[in-house]
Amino acid sequence: MSYAIYHSRGGIVAGTLALQSISSVCVGLRFYTRFWRVQSILASDWLVLAAFVCGTGLGVMEIYGVAVNAFAVPLNTTSHVSQGKSERLATVTHMEYAFVLVGILAIGLIKLSVSLLYWHIFSKVKFRRFLTVWIVFLVLWTTGFIIAELLECGVHPLKIFGSRQDVKDYCPAVHDIGYALAGSDIATDLITLLIPLPLVFAMRLPTTRKILVTATFLIGVMAVGASTAKGYIYISAVLALAKEDGIILITAYSMWNLVEIHFGIIAACGMTLRPVLGRMFPAQRFIAWARSSFRSRKPPRDAEKFEDLPSFVRTVSDSGGYSSISPVKQPLEFQTSALPEVT
Repeated sequence: MSYAIYHSRGGIVAGTLALQSISSVCVGLRFYTRFWRVQSILASDWLVLAAFVCGTGLGVMEIYGVAVNAFAVPLNTTSHVSQGKSERLATVTHMEYAFVLVGILAIGLIKLSVSLLYWHIFSKVKFRRFLTVWIVFLVLWTTGFIIAELLECGVHPLKIFGSRQDVKDYCPAVHDIGYALAGSDIATDLITLLIPLPLVFAMRLPTTRKILVTATFLIGVMAVGASTAKGYIYISAVLALAKEDGIILITAYSMWNLVEIHFGIIAACGMTLRPVLGRMFPAQRFIAWARSSFRSRKPPRDAEKFEDLPSFVRTVSDSGGYSSISPVKQPLEFQTSALPEVT
């Protein structure tokens, strides 16, 4: 991996602002969709909003770090604007610690938000039982690693900001906790991403519609990729595999932490935005009309049951309302922002 990009202060600021802008639009549209469709704001919405607040705070910290030369400026630089080494090290150490703690909280909130959204989308009893166990596990994962990071130096928590020898003497498990966090973060991201796919594949939907539904859920692949990159950077730094300045490695880690958070927010919101995006881009309605016209020319098949479809798949009548008559003759509309099923 090349670390040249992390030497660019302007690039770090631009990347941070771009991530913040995109996730801001997604969160705003998610809540707009709720108000537009006169729907209750669910727990998953509040959780993703809390994660967005955490991500915004980290974004501000990233830009501040660039401004005070804590990020993107090598430690051994001869620039006249640089602070002394000891002062810079103290600043970057505190900021790195904040990035880890707030990052764990934000990522945990995103995973919980997505899991609760699955709960509202799918009504199968067995699936919801599994989700209950998974949600409890995610709560324990988030709180457990926050506590582990706070207590990684035992009864001497401030030694984490001390010298390398202090960290070695008082914080012997710091790297083990980091390895566990990196590995479990990737694993939980991947599991959360794959959870709904068996139900999606089992749906009695046209192939093109099934691909669309699957693609909507797989937006989270971006977050999995970001967590993998972040884990790689951490392990490379600890094992001294990367021949790069320590400040640049911390800059890279902090940026991929931001990328994971904002990609996670985008993925969590993406599943709820189809109604409002369909309203903003009417071309999708034309495609749906063309498909329905093509299907109407085919002879009707035997009555087909759609009881196993989740709440975001409805039959749509020509007048725009929902209809339960002759579902095979009606196009299906994908709406993940529908209210939860109670059956």
